[in-house]
Amino acid sequence: MCEIKALRSRGAACLLLLVLLPVILLQAGCATVGKPPVPLAADALVGCQTLYREVDAAVERAGVRDHGPSLISGFPYLRTTRLLSSFRDELSDQQQWSTWVGHMAALDVEARALELRNLSASVAGHSKDTLRDELDRCRERLLTADLAQPERRAALVVAAHVPDDYVTWWRLAGLYPLTAPIVSANIAAWHTETRNTFATPLAALPVVGELIRWVTPSITSSGITMKTAKVSEILNRSRDMLGIPSPVTDDLDRLFDTYAPIWEVDVADNDDRVGMLRWDNRPVVDVAQPTLYRKVSHTRFGDQVLLQLNYIVWFPARPGNDLYAGRLDGINWRVTLGPDGEPWLFDAIHNCGCYHEFFPSQHLRLRSDLPTSYFESPLLPQQAPEQRPLVLRIAHHTHFIQRVYHDESPPESSAKTQTMAWEEYDTLRSLPADGGHHSLFGEYGLIAGTERSERFILWPMGIRSPGAMRQWGHHATAFVGRRHFDDPFLIESLFESVP
Repeated sequence: MCEIKALRSRGAACLLLLVLLPVILLQAGCATVGKPPVPLAADALVGCQTLYREVDAAVERAGVRDHGPSLISGFPYLRTTRLLSSFRDELSDQQQWSTWVGHMAALDVEARALELRNLSASVAGHSKDTLRDELDRCRERLLTADLAQPERRAALVVAAHVPDDYVTWWRLAGLYPLTAPIVSANIAAWHTETRNTFATPLAALPVVGELIRWVTPSITSSGITMKTAKVSEILNRSRDMLGIPSPVTDDLDRLFDTYAPIWEVDVADNDDRVGMLRWDNRPVVDVAQPTLYRKVSHTRFGDQVLLQLNYIVWFPARPGNDLYAGRLDGINWRVTLGPDGEPWLFDAIHNCGCYHEFFPSQHLRLRSDLPTSYFESPLLPQQAPEQRPLVLRIAHHTHFIQRVYHDESPPESSAKTQTMAWEEYDTLRSLPADGGHHSLFGEYGLIAGTERSERFILWPMGIRSPGAMRQWGHHATAFVGRRHFDDPFLIESLFESVP
């Protein structure tokens, strides 16, 4: 945890420099009208390009590529996300350009630090620490040189995109036009079954084992809540030149504490217990250390960028002998905060990207102009409760959410309540291992060893290893059509504001 925070501090410093550097260069150019800028030494730039190639080759050979933010072809010192890519045709002034590039540079700072830590050997004659410093210096040099060239800026706009997580040729080979309607019918049946479960009275829901609640320390200490006006104030004062709200430190902690849910699980065996992920020659969930992982994301809605709080838990497995059973399981519960500071939408997926469910507030309603063919209708099993904290009732083995409700009784009133520790989701990109560090995620963001048998049936839908656990940013959430959990226009494409 401390090491990740240190990496982020380093990334923040680099971000500040990269945001200011182009502005300084622009001002310097205005002060010396008629005088061409002094170019950086060609040898230095060539040396930097060579260093990045050598490091990338070593990372690929060792199989330690970080598959979070996407690499940008031709710009090895930058990485991007679907959110950042969505701004590439909207950069109207130098400050927006600087902010945009600064975000992408900071992503590369963090990702490369994790890749170097996961490497087991030095590269190009450098120790890991000196190599990281040299890469940072080279990033500044290459960025300065590229931003001074209009053709390179234009090339960056074209290249800064995130590849689709669907494999089109699989759909072609799998006769998608014929197989998709069959899959749609099965999805519709699951939607009906889920709605019936949510329509069942809470007291009538079956309990196979015993109900155990996992809560955060803030909830057991009577909760840390903020009024809507305070939340809105935090969001507004943390917006950058792109309108992206990025609260930090205490503000971010208070937001996560305020909207943290209570996880109420029907525990039949250890596979239903929340735990902490470790690397012991493979991913292992330690149920003796219940942990809630957190991650910030964003979505775009109209002319606003909205903050999203992700709360993620992991279970050791989804047990059983069916097509969907396998090692590791988990749930990502996401809270989208509106510009007024109120929660506008709650949604959830399993950590495979499966079973996407939406719980809208009174602020949103489903759009009336959604497609009707070759389109997976969003599942809205219930309206979101207005009070918090929310309780997520979770079934045994399948770990399906069965109800979202507000409980008036204090969380600590139950004898079956356990406290969870907080952890940053990005720690999973570099877990302590024998003599070093190892990422939980492999190629395409997949977690090796979590494959499900359903992949042999559902591959014609174009999703790699359906049912396998995967990294945030690689969650394709619809078998029919195309939909990504981190698509910045996902919510806007499905919902509209209630007047």
